[in-house]
Order: sequence, then C-alpha cells, then structure tokens
Amino acid sequence: MLYQKTVTIAFTLAILILAFLIIRPFIVAILTAAALSYIFNPVYKYIKKNIVPEFLPQESSAAIITCALIILLVLIPTILMTTILTHELRQGYSFFQQFIRSPGWAITNLPQNIVQAIGGPEQINGIISDIIGQLFDWLQNVLKGIPNIMLNIFVVIFSTYYFLKHGGDIYSFFKGLVPLSENRYQQMLSRFDDLSRSMIMGQIVVGGVQGILAWAGFLYLGVPNPVLWGFLTAIISIIPLLGAAIVWLPIDIYLFMSGYMTGDYRRAIVLLIYGTFVISTIDNILKPKIVGEGARIHPLLILFGILGGVQLFGIPGILIGPLVLALFDLVIEIYRETL
Repeated sequence: MLYQKTVTIAFTLAILILAFLIIRPFIVAILTAAALSYIFNPVYKYIKKNIVPEFLPQESSAAIITCALIILLVLIPTILMTTILTHELRQGYSFFQQFIRSPGWAITNLPQNIVQAIGGPEQINGIISDIIGQLFDWLQNVLKGIPNIMLNIFVVIFSTYYFLKHGGDIYSFFKGLVPLSENRYQQMLSRFDDLSRSMIMGQIVVGGVQGILAWAGFLYLGVPNPVLWGFLTAIISIIPLLGAAIVWLPIDIYLFMSGYMTGDYRRAIVLLIYGTFVISTIDNILKPKIVGEGARIHPLLILFGILGGVQLFGIPGILIGPLVLALFDLVIEIYRETL
C-alpha cells in the first residue's frame, strides 16, 4: 500500500513538472489571457444576452465577438503604440544628445546665479546624460515586455476565448477545490471585484486617461515626441505615490528655459495651467466616481502589484500583478475563514 502511494505521488509530481515545463514559455500569455477574460467578462455576458441571435451558439459567438473587440481595443493599439514609441525613443535620445552637447544650450544662458546654484555646464551635462540614459534604458526594457511575437498573441487570444466560453466550468472547478457555501463564494467574488476594480479601474484606467490628456497637450504645444511623454505620463500616473507632474513639470521647465531665450513664454504658461488643473487633477475627479468609497485598497498593495507585476511579467504585469495580489488577499480571507 505504501509502495502504491509512493509511486502514485512520484508519477503525479513528474507529470506536473513536465506539464509546467511545457507551458512555461506561455505562462505570461496565459496569465494575460486570464486577466483580459476577467476584465472583459461583463462585456462577454452583455453580448451573449443582448447581441448574439438565438439561432447561433451563444457562448462561442459571444466569446468570438469579445475576442475581436479585445484585438481592436487592446492588441492592435498595443502593437501600433510599440512601433511609434520605438521610433520616438530613437528620435528623443538623439535630440537630447544633440541638445546637451550643443555649445550654447539653453541652461547655460540662464542668469549666472541660477547656473552656479545647480552646477556648471559640464556637471549639468553629466547629470542630465545619466538621467536620460537611464530613462531610455528603462523605457526600452519596458517595451520589450510587450507581447510582440505572433505565437504569443495567438496564445493570448486562443486562451481568452476558452476562458470566456468555459468561465462557469472554471468557477465550478475551483469551487470543488475549496468547499464553501454558495453565499460565502458570492461574498468572496464581490470582495475580489471590489479589489480588482480599485486596482485596475482606479489606477490603470485613470492613469491611461492622464496619459492621453498629456499626449494631447504635448501635441498641441509642439513638444517633441508627444507619444513618448504621454506614455511615460500614463506609466508614472499608474504607480501610487507618484504623479503626472513628474513628467510634465520638467518639460514645462524646459519650455520656460526656451522662453527665456526667445521671449515667448506662452507654451510654458499654457502647459503649467493645463498640467496643474487638467492632467494632475483629473484623477481626483475620476477615481471617486469609478472606484467608489467601498472599494478602497491600501496604496502599498497596488504599488507592489504594479511594480512587481511589471518586473516579473513585463507590460502585461500591469494587469496581472494587481489581480494576483487581489487574489492573494482573497485567499488569505478564505484561509482565515476555514481555520
């Protein structure tokens, strides 16, 4: 009897290890699909109930339409954004290198007391070169995390389709693993929805809105590489305890420096007003309406979810990380209930 159990356990572990090795190259794609299917599940249910004709297979048709929407709303813009950002990264890096190496760049023409306060031209050039180099290295590393291989995109869409179609079966499977009452499950799912909405809607969606607003302002004011700075604004705005001013304020300082040389401060003043009262203020208006008071979550948990997710999974970690930590919070609550 002991021999049978030992062989069974060893065989099961061997199969689990082999299965893990097989799916390991696609773990990020599968987790991305799980996050997308969860986020778009309300859309899937609405399509199945209100749009798909009765003579068509409800689940399959709704899943196909939802996946088509995900391609249009998420994957195609992501690929286009990656292409534009890669181009602007090269342009931006060349622009800053030429700017700080030029013999008469703007900061050296500022009043002497200001130049002495922040350092001589060589010291300033070195500091700015280091900052710019680190910034663009970080951005390039972030962009590499975007799924740009056709196989990974196929796995994301294929997995999302089945996650949407068989969501009820997946729910029943996990319900069998953790036997709790139906009411308790509903409470847990409600709690998970609150947490995930606070993390995703409260941070990622609002951060994206701030990035779009920043891009529009930079484009209107003629700031070089507006897509790059708008993208960076969105990323910075997503991270708790930081803010969009980290991006637009240095750009505004640069515009004031340029205005000092040309005598035209219009762009700098417009960006200062727009950045203060629109870009940096919109989150205080949107977050309470989108998230609500009952779904508040500690900023530290959101911070770890986003930063840890990006470090582990790349760009998809912006979605995966917060959902995993929301699930962790839920598991801890279940564990406390079952003690």
